[in-house]
Amino acid sequence: MDSLGALYSRASSHIFGDWNACGKAMGLAPWQDHAWDSEKEGEMKQRIIPEMIDTPIVEGTLYKDGDLKINRMSMKGMPFISRVDSDMFDDEGNMIRTKRYDFDDNDYKGPTEEKDGNEKKSENGSTTIAEKQLPTRVALDAIGLAARMQTDLETVGMDFVKHFKEQTGETNLCLAGGVALNSVLNGRLCRELGFENAFVPPYPGDDGVAVGCCAYGLFGGQAGEEKTAPKLWNEPLSPYLGPLPTLAEMTEAVAWAEPWLDVEIIKDEKRRIDILVEEMSSGGVVAIYNGRSEMGPRALGHRSILADPREKGLVRFINEFVKKRESFRPFAPSCLAEEASDWFDLGDYAAAANNNVSPFMSLTAQVTKSKRDKIPAVTHVDGSSRLQTVTPEAEPFYHKLISAFYKATGVPMVLNTSFNTLKSEPIVETPRNAVRSFLSSMGTIEILVMGDYVIRRKDANVRRLLGEEQKNGLMTQPSFPIRAGAVDYKNTFTVDKDDISETKTVVRMPGRPMHNPKDEWFELVDDLEGQLLGLCDGSNGVNEIMTQFAAMTGDENQQFDKITDYDQVLFENIIRRLIRLNEHTLISW
Repeated sequence: MDSLGALYSRASSHIFGDWNACGKAMGLAPWQDHAWDSEKEGEMKQRIIPEMIDTPIVEGTLYKDGDLKINRMSMKGMPFISRVDSDMFDDEGNMIRTKRYDFDDNDYKGPTEEKDGNEKKSENGSTTIAEKQLPTRVALDAIGLAARMQTDLETVGMDFVKHFKEQTGETNLCLAGGVALNSVLNGRLCRELGFENAFVPPYPGDDGVAVGCCAYGLFGGQAGEEKTAPKLWNEPLSPYLGPLPTLAEMTEAVAWAEPWLDVEIIKDEKRRIDILVEEMSSGGVVAIYNGRSEMGPRALGHRSILADPREKGLVRFINEFVKKRESFRPFAPSCLAEEASDWFDLGDYAAAANNNVSPFMSLTAQVTKSKRDKIPAVTHVDGSSRLQTVTPEAEPFYHKLISAFYKATGVPMVLNTSFNTLKSEPIVETPRNAVRSFLSSMGTIEILVMGDYVIRRKDANVRRLLGEEQKNGLMTQPSFPIRAGAVDYKNTFTVDKDDISETKTVVRMPGRPMHNPKDEWFELVDDLEGQLLGLCDGSNGVNEIMTQFAAMTGDENQQFDKITDYDQVLFENIIRRLIRLNEHTLISW
């Protein structure tokens, strides 16, 4: 196929191995004009700059037969996603850069220099630091291809729309089709071609076909017959067309994962908003699950992960630890429409729309230069932002939330990204999806607000496990760990060229809240963890588990009635593994 969308998908496939990752390619393209300083020990500082592909991939016009010229040479040969270059290995030949496109900007600062830096607790309780990453060679080549494709799309697309605007004299622009998800092109079309009004639906791709069929059925199909548009169609449909979750469904989802959740029911909307604002303004990441879900690929405040746009360190933190994806990818701001023109270059046509130029996150705009340092987490490397403008009429709760954040911080927007934390997972739909995704963030999302529920992750209570917790002045009985459901085990045994053997144990437990149907098998640390999981049947406390391990080693008379009698090393390893199994929702107590 020779369409612009098909060519863009071909570039996406060459870079990411996915024809449908065009949004990632669009986010990669602006890095073309960025430069990095490489400072290796013992070497002079070097400047790293991506190379632009000089030859256009596509040029010419779409409105003249045979005038469109296509050159696919830059997308031939081995796909970038398959390349393994020498700079991905250390001097001993160990692969150290498994993520080809994981890199930061040149101004990235480590967590010791920046508030809320990029750190998270590892499984053993230590702190892992995300250091500045330079782009690999394949990443630099991918930037060049993405930038070339984006430039050509804009050149040909702008020419096409400009031509027909001049031919027809139309002053209104409506965009549809998959290419209309390219917010950079959309922004230029709206700002630069002099349209009085512009509209891009929240679902311009194939998913919008269903809405078109509905519209056709309502008032189309019979030549010469005029139909009065129903009231529903007097203005654009709401993007919030998904199923409305019931209170019963939300209550069931919370009960399903109750052992791992700390839950409050707060019916006062203002108090829920204040809790979210306080968490965000102190550097935390939150999630909201509110009302009907969004139709289309953008999270617009009903199924969103939110954070403070003032904290640059959150870009890597959310990408790496919350979303588990490449760190180059930008985040969008959801901004109060009435304040947007003070923070973004919206163009002359914004006045006619009362600044509500991008209610569905359809346009990219340049952040006002004087404001870029104030909102670095939503300002891309080229100074742009894929903007969502929010009005009280379209989204009252979200507008109240952003207004409260504005009052607390002086910034009339929040960082907004889609609520999904598992690889290849779409935006969450059901209450169970929301709870699973929240738990799978492993504590990097501090709070989930779902209806009246304010949900936090419950820490593994070791004192309760050991019977050292007091209630009403009395010590509680020790808890008995129990599995979250039936479990399947699978073992693999490998021997490398040096005759070094390795055994790996993975388990599958569909009944646990964090079970991922697309990645069913969970790898255990070692045999001890696997044996512990087998013993967690709800009838054994830690004392009994320790006694059973003594029996396994042949010392059946060994008793563990007092903590001073424990084999300390074995005890600590058992507790550490029980905590890990609990954190991954395989057991509870």
